[in-house]
Amino acid sequence: MTNTRIKTGIAFYAPLKSPLHPTPSGDRKIARLFIQALEQGGYHVELASQLRSFDKNGDSQRQQRFIALAKKEATRIMRRWQKQDFSPQVWFSYHLYYKAPDLIGPIICRTLNIPYIIAEASWAEKRAQGSWALYHQQVAIGLKLASNVICINPKDKIALTDFYSQWRQGSHSPLVSLNLFIDDRCVNDNNFPVINEYSQVTDSLNRNRNRQSLADQYGLDSNLPWLITIAMMRSGDKYHSYQQLSAVVESLQRPYQLLIIGDGVMQAEVRSIFASHQQVKFAGALENSQIRQLLPHFELLVWPAINEALGMIFLEAQQAGVAIVAGDQGGVSSIVKHNVTGVLVDAHNAQLMSVTIDELLSDPARLTVMQQAAKHYVTQHHSIAASAEQLNLVIQDAIANKLESL
Repeated sequence: MTNTRIKTGIAFYAPLKSPLHPTPSGDRKIARLFIQALEQGGYHVELASQLRSFDKNGDSQRQQRFIALAKKEATRIMRRWQKQDFSPQVWFSYHLYYKAPDLIGPIICRTLNIPYIIAEASWAEKRAQGSWALYHQQVAIGLKLASNVICINPKDKIALTDFYSQWRQGSHSPLVSLNLFIDDRCVNDNNFPVINEYSQVTDSLNRNRNRQSLADQYGLDSNLPWLITIAMMRSGDKYHSYQQLSAVVESLQRPYQLLIIGDGVMQAEVRSIFASHQQVKFAGALENSQIRQLLPHFELLVWPAINEALGMIFLEAQQAGVAIVAGDQGGVSSIVKHNVTGVLVDAHNAQLMSVTIDELLSDPARLTVMQQAAKHYVTQHHSIAASAEQLNLVIQDAIANKLESL
């Protein structure tokens, strides 16, 4: 990596949830991964602001207040940078949509005349009218200003393509596709030892001891296949997925054990809908390091994924050699290879999901092949190293184009 790249400063901002937010989530995790990829690419990344623009209920007065607040925040940020002698060459925003637009980046980019890059934006034309109309307009401002818009969810790209075909008729589209990625280094740390002919026996013994220890800790039967679900317990789509999951396990015919990891405001309700299922155990919320230790001991990760955008846990599970049975919604098909690393089914068809799980548990050879394929798939298609290189090309191109326009 060259010294010039190391000196390139990037202002990073996530309007929906700061990477420093105390509550774990997939959104926070992906924001952190983008920072990690940018730093791995040789850039100095500065978190510009932790202002959260999120408006859950569509309150136009709240939106107006945040727009005014963002103008003051932009001024404060630029003053702070001036004192720090920091001069970013690029502004990078992660995840903006009609409930959480970037209200700061466009102001600063126009003032400093630097490129504006977005990763994971979504566009919903139907929001032009109604409770989020004002925020919808702010999303349009960001999309029109952007040098590049990086799409990690293929579903989002469809609406964005329509947006740019209407607004930039005949001109170059700023859309760039990027696979969702994961930290490859997890594969070779102490939780995922590299297997060779000398260590296989030792690792197998350790695995059996660890599995029994986990069985004792969470009340699992070590002689049965283990399924795992990892998801926050909140209202809306997450709770609907849990309701669907309850219907799935109700119909399972094969012996199994299911461990559910997660908590949230709907924890009592979620536990209630599984009360009659003695095979279902709860672990509560766990740190990511604990989850990484758990995952290699499970056969399948199961989740209906109703209206799921992406789901980082699918990549983490596959990286650990866990096959997937999930609902085919949102961008899930972009990170789970159907019939290779898992099986995707209709998210609303509980019976089909049950049958699919039963079939895999009845065919250990097929399940083992899927588990091995899952590890390989993540390494080949969702590595942070490959994404860092692609991000570098996007950033350097944006900087070069901006210089040409001066």
